[in-house]
Amino acid sequence: MSTTSPLVFRPSSAQRALAVLLCAGSWLVGLRAMSMLVDAVQGLATILHQALAVGEPTVRIWMVLIISVLLCLLGGLLLLFSTLGLVLIEGTHVLVDEMGVTVEHQGLPRQLARRLGAGHLPWKYVSRMEKGRVFFLLKGGLPPSEPPSDLAAANARTTLKLLMVDELERLILVILEMSPNLTFKD
Repeated sequence: MSTTSPLVFRPSSAQRALAVLLCAGSWLVGLRAMSMLVDAVQGLATILHQALAVGEPTVRIWMVLIISVLLCLLGGLLLLFSTLGLVLIEGTHVLVDEMGVTVEHQGLPRQLARRLGAGHLPWKYVSRMEKGRVFFLLKGGLPPSEPPSDLAAANARTTLKLLMVDELERLILVILEMSPNLTFKD
């Protein structure tokens, strides 16, 4: 492996197509459910006005109305997360060369991509490799023989995250081979 030709890992076309189908399906179902909830909220508002005009208690109607609005907001938030997942799967590139490993999340603003695990980690600072709840994690750490400096501390705090790539096994084997300070916790 030379520095002029890095290995590039990204999700396969089948993985990307599945992510597009899942996102599109969730948007179709979500929009249909949202329209049904909006219709229900309009009906509840009519019932609420009628109950207020007659003088009946309206506590239950208010509770159902508030729960319906909260469900609409939760559904919208889930749709945003499905879109974010699609953008992460579609735009993730993992570059591996002799210098280290780089994760790029294209299609996202730089600050958001950085928070979601984009960045570069030199091989000597790769200290742990984990499977998180959602992401595959590469965590940085200070090598035992490295004197602490600002650059070393910044590399030691780096955590790279990726959602999925094709040939993940090959990527893991390259990381195991190239990382001299990689440790495993029990």
